[in-house]
Amino acid sequence: MKPQDVSSQEEIILLSVGSLEPEAYAYGLQSEIKTEANLNWSIGTIHTILYRLESKGLLKSEMGGSSGKRGGRSKRLHRLTTRGYDLAMHVQEVRKTMWSKLSTNKL
Repeated sequence: MKPQDVSSQEEIILLSVGSLEPEAYAYGLQSEIKTEANLNWSIGTIHTILYRLESKGLLKSEMGGSSGKRGGRSKRLHRLTTRGYDLAMHVQEVRKTMWSKLSTNKL
């Protein structure tokens, strides 16, 4: 999969999942995205992107243990697959290269 095969929203979710593992779940991702990217995404938007990334083979998910805080309900925990991690690293390299060219080609 090439970097252009993921949208900027998917990239943000990939990075957020990677930064929150092993506790990457929808509400935690929502908070991380709000704090780090100043984006106010709904839980529905986050779930849609998570499912899309899982169908692309970039994420895996499983149900975590139940929690008293959540009324005994379990959370769905997400993690990067090897393919997802490799893609995130590749996107970082592409962006780093492009940013370095931008700073050297000043107007």
